[in-house]
Amino acid sequence: MYNFKFADIGEGIHEGQILKWLKNEGEAVSEGETLVIVETDKVNAEIPSPVTGTLKKQGAKVGETIIVGETLALIDDGSSNGEPKPDRTEEEAASVVGNLEVSSEVIKTSREENIEPAGTRVLATPVARLLAREMNIELNTVKGTGENNRVLKEDLLNLQRKDARPVQEIEVKGDVTRVPISKVRKSIVNAMTISKTTIPHTVLMDEINVSALVNFRNEQKGLAESKGIKLTYMAFIMRAVLLAIKEYPIFNSSFDEANEEIVFKNFINLGIAVDTKEGLIVPNIKNADQKSVFGLATELASLAEAAKNRTVQLDQIQNGTFTITNYGAVDSLFGTPIIKYPEVAILGIGKIHKKPIVENNEISIADILPLSLAVDHRIIDGADAGRFLIRVKEYLSNPMLLLLN
Repeated sequence: MYNFKFADIGEGIHEGQILKWLKNEGEAVSEGETLVIVETDKVNAEIPSPVTGTLKKQGAKVGETIIVGETLALIDDGSSNGEPKPDRTEEEAASVVGNLEVSSEVIKTSREENIEPAGTRVLATPVARLLAREMNIELNTVKGTGENNRVLKEDLLNLQRKDARPVQEIEVKGDVTRVPISKVRKSIVNAMTISKTTIPHTVLMDEINVSALVNFRNEQKGLAESKGIKLTYMAFIMRAVLLAIKEYPIFNSSFDEANEEIVFKNFINLGIAVDTKEGLIVPNIKNADQKSVFGLATELASLAEAAKNRTVQLDQIQNGTFTITNYGAVDSLFGTPIIKYPEVAILGIGKIHKKPIVENNEISIADILPLSLAVDHRIIDGADAGRFLIRVKEYLSNPMLLLLN
């Protein structure tokens, strides 16, 4: 019997709600065949079966919530005489949707599972263990408030707040309306809290004369449309950022505070913040530096559509390395974007607008693009951020450089 647990799919996702079972109890299932669709706060994840066999038991019914580490399904794969197969080693526990935390501890049925200690391991819920890894917190330094001093998710979240004060309910007198926040909004709350409490942000702002880019795009729009491509300014901006990252790879890294190491990534997965009805979702284009301006424009349109329709796949929101956010889309010029942890930088794009400038001692009207670059000041200094912005400006001021590089 194979005990298939809901795995850690990353991106701050700790739980999901069963949206639809594609296999009923007693039905045969093949390895790799979609077993169930789980709605998380970011995507609707299609979970495939890890083995071939018969679905003996559904771990949760449609509409019920399942937490990372809980049994998603029991599958009779003909092993162990009908008894659940013991947990695999941690190295073997990587499923197609992520890494599953493996333990020989006994988990009792509960929303905050009771885990008996194995050796000297700290008592903590699976959700707390996952969150501790994301926050780079040693569990043995956290005072647990659960049964038998078990560390709960709330204990870790309280550490993020000033003086580690517990969350206080807001009391408002008078006529009020209370509306629960959505799953996506909860995810945004957690992500922004982790980012701002972990990363010391510093922001540089500048303006670029992109009149040449505006003219170049207008000239190439017809060619793009003939190929079925919607050519936006964002595709050019993405290409400029990618070229700048090649010159300054520190912007495509992460800071491993626990080991005091900078982790340089030898790939660039460029994330684009997409505004949806539920809130911001940040899918990313894999190996974006290997794509042309037209290729970037095509993938950008596809990702934005998938994000808005909640059809974006898990691998499309995982493992991003640098993010661009466009608040010009909502008629804004400047902002102070928040870095997507554990990335180290994010570029904010304002709206292109006409503005009088002085050029060669003469006043003229130019198309101006505002930029706001936020960086992790632990490993990126202001001078480095300035040099990065200079390169982005050079590429966008002379769009032919985007094609020649």
